[in-house]
Amino acid sequence: MKKLVSLLLVFVLAFGLFAGCGQSAEPETQPTETLPQPTETPEEAKALKIMILGSSRSVNTFQLLYEAFKDQMPDQELVLGIMYYSGCSMTMHAKFIQNNESVYDYYRNDSGRWVIKNKVHMDTGLCDDNWDVILLQAGTGDLANEMNINCRTFLQQYVDSRVKHPHVLWWHSTWFNSTDPTLYDSTKTSINPLTVDQYKQLNDNISASKAYVFEDPMFAGHINSGTPMMYALKVLGIPEKELYRDHTHLSDYGCLLVAYAWYAQFTGKPVEKIDLTTIAAETRNPQYRHLGDLEVTEEMKDVILKTVKYTLENPWTAPMK
Repeated sequence: MKKLVSLLLVFVLAFGLFAGCGQSAEPETQPTETLPQPTETPEEAKALKIMILGSSRSVNTFQLLYEAFKDQMPDQELVLGIMYYSGCSMTMHAKFIQNNESVYDYYRNDSGRWVIKNKVHMDTGLCDDNWDVILLQAGTGDLANEMNINCRTFLQQYVDSRVKHPHVLWWHSTWFNSTDPTLYDSTKTSINPLTVDQYKQLNDNISASKAYVFEDPMFAGHINSGTPMMYALKVLGIPEKELYRDHTHLSDYGCLLVAYAWYAQFTGKPVEKIDLTTIAAETRNPQYRHLGDLEVTEEMKDVILKTVKYTLENPWTAPMK
């Protein structure tokens, strides 16, 4: 554990203050709800604690991450946290913080089961534990605006003001929309599947990450969940219906694939064997829980192993057929 955390806990270099998203880095007033205060961490931390600030794609990314981690590192204590708001972007995070809004659902998993607190302030999650790693994730719209230095700096300064435990920021880049028209519900999205260019979406995310994030010393690491999805779909030929549950969100199979690829990129370790055999019904996406436990088949394991191998070697390269 010490060796892993020592690799992760690289202090971000200090730099001058920038105006965050057009306002000061600290909100002028405190949130109106009663919030936990930042705490100092004990010198020895047994668990690795990772939080992501994002949207439903963040929920998908972390949905089965606990299972993937424990399958590969069974003795590693792990705590996962998600500050979720539907469709949330970095600029929206900044607005919610500046306006002291309690709009988030806070997901926490320290035992293999997710516990959720609804309609809470960002501080409820940030101050809940001694997080080692906090991930930022851009929205899927105007990436240049999403990744501007003012907004990134504002969020870094706010996280640093709340998380007193030594920690680092990581960057997370997500996947692209489905092109399968049968996965689209016109009452829920105006996106036309015939106009979706998956390679363009992935390459735009990769290019923006390289242009705005890679050279930024505030980020200690970068993870791309788009590359494994593209590899499984375009190289291995997995049907979109198996990896997506609608036009943008992932099925349990898709969540598991992304989770193992995420683990490999985060730790830098290959996944050579998968012992996981079952996903318990209560940890599945709510849409699938009525179906009971999910069997992790040998075919699924083979796809995941091949996908993780490519992703670990080429995390920021869009795979071609």
